[in-house]
Amino acid sequence: MSNRMGLILYSFLLLVILSACSSNATESIGTSTGRGSDSKAPASSELMDTKRITDIGQTVNKPGKVYKVVIDPGHGGEDPGATAVNGHFEKEFTLSMSKAIVDVLEQDPEIQVELTRTDDTFISTQELYRPKLANELNADLFISIHGNTFDDSAVSGTESFYYHEESLAFAEVIHKHVAQATGFKDRGVKKASYFVLRETTMPAALLELGYLTNPENEGMMWTSAFQQSVAAAIHAGIREYLQLD
Repeated sequence: MSNRMGLILYSFLLLVILSACSSNATESIGTSTGRGSDSKAPASSELMDTKRITDIGQTVNKPGKVYKVVIDPGHGGEDPGATAVNGHFEKEFTLSMSKAIVDVLEQDPEIQVELTRTDDTFISTQELYRPKLANELNADLFISIHGNTFDDSAVSGTESFYYHEESLAFAEVIHKHVAQATGFKDRGVKKASYFVLRETTMPAALLELGYLTNPENEGMMWTSAFQQSVAAAIHAGIREYLQLD
């Protein structure tokens, strides 16, 4: 009997010892990483969230497309264009107006602007230099700047032209903004076979901003306020057409 009791006691002590060892082994595994409760490794979902945020940041920070816009000051050199009421020539107005447009567009990081001429240079129409330049630059848009003329000095207004059907939407958007900026009679958007429109391979518009032979139009067209307003309108039209806003 005493042997049986001794065996039971021995078995009980052995179970107690084995339980204690198992508990110590578990605690040892739990602390083997050396991390405290405040420095747990991130769960897999947290790692995925971190990667997603990084990827979004990389996408947002990628530079966007820069659009090439060619501004064409009409006429130049021995081709003076229309003669204004004040005795100046259309070529002078178009260059001044175009430089005002460049000043505005150069402030936009999404637009790269080029001029077909920067001074009183004659550009032969026979060589098609103006559209060829735009085509060679692989420009996205082309705008030719002009001042209108008519025998009847009472005729006034702003009108825009296009040639290829692909240019119609562009001409309409630009005209909408420009006509509002000039405040002159809105003479609409029309199709015309001007070589600068016919030979260009990108959306192109020719803008007759006002009549240099109309005293009221002409008196405003040479002012800095008018040119800055029209330049801002052209910029707004470009951005709307390119869906940059």
